[in-house]
Amino acid sequence: MEFQTISVRQFSEYRKRPDTWIIDLRSKEEFEEVHVEGARNIPFENLKMYQKYLPKDKMYILYCDRGSSSLMAARELSKEGYRTVTVVGGIQSVLQNIQKY
Repeated sequence: MEFQTISVRQFSEYRKRPDTWIIDLRSKEEFEEVHVEGARNIPFENLKMYQKYLPKDKMYILYCDRGSSSLMAARELSKEGYRTVTVVGGIQSVLQNIQKY
């Protein structure tokens, strides 16, 4: 199974889907400081531990700070049969552009 990278514009559309979970892969402290509304925090280093609790019938939008950790996470989860997308540029891109869309 493969994963996609999506733009902030696409993120705005994906997040409206009822089968979508938004996963913030940054640390708890970073998440508490700022995050996308509706996101769930699973720090990247804990993802493997929490993976068993993630239903496979969902679409997961993954983001981190700038996009590299979410790319690795999306790759790994997709190998395990999860439907994943990752936001290009991470939360930095989202915060700079979300109001436009």
